[in-house]
Amino acid sequence: MEFLGINVFDEEANGRRYIQGRRVPYLAGHDEGNRIAGLYGVEGTPTSVFITRTGLVMAVKVGPMDAPALREILERLLKAE
Repeated sequence: MEFLGINVFDEEANGRRYIQGRRVPYLAGHDEGNRIAGLYGVEGTPTSVFITRTGLVMAVKVGPMDAPALREILERLLKAE
């Protein structure tokens, strides 16, 4: 399982400062032109999209996510495999 942060709807420099200021423990990048956001129907942030290795979207969570909510989604997805 991997986590990847995508900065959308914001300037690249602002996203970089945000990531550096919070020392996030996952890879993060900028979505130039919001192309990735468009592919996954992201209309607001934060949005979490759970994608299989083959590219199938298994779950979408709009809004902030705490550890219990993340755990619930991951457990449900792992059972589905």
